[in-house]
Amino acid sequence: MDLLRVTERFGCGSYRKYLATVVVSKRPKGNVLLAAFLAFATVLQAQSPRRPVDYVNPLIGTAPITDKQYLGSNPAPGEELYSGTVNPCAMVPDPAGYLCVGPVTGFDGAYHVRGSGYRFDDPTIMGFTQMNGEYSDENRLLFMPTVGAIKTSPGTRTAPGSGYRSTKDSQSERASAGYYSVSLGTYGVRVELTATAHCAFHRYTFPASQQANILVDLGTARPAVTNASVSVVGKHTLEGSQTGRNSTVYFRAEFSKDFASSGTWKDGAVTAGSSEASGTPVGAYLTFDTSNQEQVLVKVGTSTVSLADAAAHLKKEMPQEADFEAIKGQARALWSQILDRMVVTGGSARDRVNFYTAVYRTAAGPKYSWFPFYDSAGMILARGDDWVSRRMAGKGSFWGWHWGGGYWGPGNVSSLLGLYKIGFHDLDLKAAYQDLHNQAMNGGGPAGAAYRKYGYIPADLGVRDYVNRSIGLSMDDRSMSELARLVGNETDSEFFLKRSQSYKTLYNPSVGFFAPRHADGSWMPPLDPVEPHAEDVYREGNAWNYLWFNTVDMPGLIDLLGGPSRFAARLDTFFSAPYQPKVPLRDLTGVIGLYFHGNEQYRHVPYLYNYVKQPWKTQALVRRIQTELYRPVPAGLCGMDDYGDLEGWYVTSALGFLQVDLSSKVYEIGSPIFPKVEVKLPGRSGGTFVIQANHVSADNKYIQSAKLNGRPLNVPRLDQADMVAGGSLVFEMGPKPNFNWGTGN
Repeated sequence: MDLLRVTERFGCGSYRKYLATVVVSKRPKGNVLLAAFLAFATVLQAQSPRRPVDYVNPLIGTAPITDKQYLGSNPAPGEELYSGTVNPCAMVPDPAGYLCVGPVTGFDGAYHVRGSGYRFDDPTIMGFTQMNGEYSDENRLLFMPTVGAIKTSPGTRTAPGSGYRSTKDSQSERASAGYYSVSLGTYGVRVELTATAHCAFHRYTFPASQQANILVDLGTARPAVTNASVSVVGKHTLEGSQTGRNSTVYFRAEFSKDFASSGTWKDGAVTAGSSEASGTPVGAYLTFDTSNQEQVLVKVGTSTVSLADAAAHLKKEMPQEADFEAIKGQARALWSQILDRMVVTGGSARDRVNFYTAVYRTAAGPKYSWFPFYDSAGMILARGDDWVSRRMAGKGSFWGWHWGGGYWGPGNVSSLLGLYKIGFHDLDLKAAYQDLHNQAMNGGGPAGAAYRKYGYIPADLGVRDYVNRSIGLSMDDRSMSELARLVGNETDSEFFLKRSQSYKTLYNPSVGFFAPRHADGSWMPPLDPVEPHAEDVYREGNAWNYLWFNTVDMPGLIDLLGGPSRFAARLDTFFSAPYQPKVPLRDLTGVIGLYFHGNEQYRHVPYLYNYVKQPWKTQALVRRIQTELYRPVPAGLCGMDDYGDLEGWYVTSALGFLQVDLSSKVYEIGSPIFPKVEVKLPGRSGGTFVIQANHVSADNKYIQSAKLNGRPLNVPRLDQADMVAGGSLVFEMGPKPNFNWGTGN
């Protein structure tokens, strides 16, 4: 057991206190301190071995990485650094789930700063919401335990005493799969949270007080509240609703202890004894007479349909006899069903924490799946075939199947094609194709119209992000060509294949980059390819980033850039040249050379050396990213998690591969980090696929040889068909590159 494992199990505070005791009482030096620490570790090792679920730490990504070498001159003046924008909420895996009960520290700041409502480095907590999404999406139904006078607003981060906010004890803060807890310093209250699919369970441990309160603030939420209502029902029940944007959430809360007193407020005016309030801002308070360390339990049923539905959820998922530990254990068991699909043998505790937390994020419900098919391998492994089939039955994502995808450029045509290729046939492909065909010929708004007319989006038509959007639309066309062939329309297939090559018209050979040009075909004056031209020419990036954007036509891109040797040389420059922009861009973090791992559109690039027969460079880069940019601490992610996308990269990369071309069923091989992983393929796939990396270590990151299902493998990729029925991928690892491995065709 190493230091990390000790601190994870007992908390950083416990480790610090233990270490302080040793240092003060014995003042050991060198090996004496190490021996004392190892003695402590030996005691811990005697406890039961850890299961995959024990390694999950949802606090990872809740604070920003601060290492200057990875920040790309960020933050800009007046801005805060990105965090992973995740919430360490308690939730269960549920394909249709929305409930995610967790802490909120503030709604101020842009979506990339407090999009989840929470940052670990914020010193105060303003409450606990039952729904928490990324990107300033949703923080609803705020509950807050307090002691003393009733306050009706949370106050601000800069003036916490002006409201009911509380300081938090970060050393006591804990999060695991299906559970969150923290101590509120201002009130001396311990908060614990767990959940089911539609219900939250709060456990508050109060000090002795005749004014122990639970506030329910229905005016503080995201989206902004337009209407709300609350009713005190008897002595131990509260119910109500909250409307914001175009949706309403209903709730019924049942308390384990009768209220000593209660009341409501509206517009900040408190009415003691009132049982109802409506409008906005409104709220309710429940006051208890508590003894020291007395626990008050709150079960909260929620619904987006009706109060009756919320009550039904509460009755079904949290019956009266269900206690907190039982519900917590149930949530843990549900997560284990997913996490146990990938059984890791060996490796460091650090890597196991990173890995299983990444699986957890990838496998969470829709609140953590905006890019549901960005890495289909990781999604299928984490969620299972059944989940993917259900999403495809709903047309693939929250917005259906799309040709064209807004400011990035591509829609999800490649994802549809790739999933169909690997065996997901539970949809009407002809109907999906016809819908996409109509979009490709008539849709896409001004960007689509310009693309169809010119073959690219000119710089002088008022469409932003025009270079990357042009490339993205051509990527969709390439996948449309294959879809047309699958449905038996060769004429369409040839048409879309030809149109998909239009991305090359934006490649300016005189500067060596995809560059903006006018409607008359003339080029704009050359831009500095290192300088970001965000939300203008290139979305959240620069010319270097979008040089590698078109993943569905890698052979064509390699030829366009001058062939394999030239392509590899430019990759070398990309990963080694310094990034020193005049204007920093907050999205561009996780910097290695000119590469930004913190932004979702570039994470395939380290694997591109595989396409030009230099896979050892991919192996070195992937291992560097795994080691340097994923850490088992709150500041453990180098950018926004993007609903599991950043951590989804880690899931399959840790196993040893990544899907670069989403329209294919092929995975590019990188550098595995564990000696052995048994992957129990779920759903219709069945079978167990074993990935073994003999002699792997921090130094032994290079593949010397490999066997796939018992046969020698000398290409740095594998096919989905080689994995789904079960089998094995066995690597021999070493400390130096084998320049001959992985260079076959």
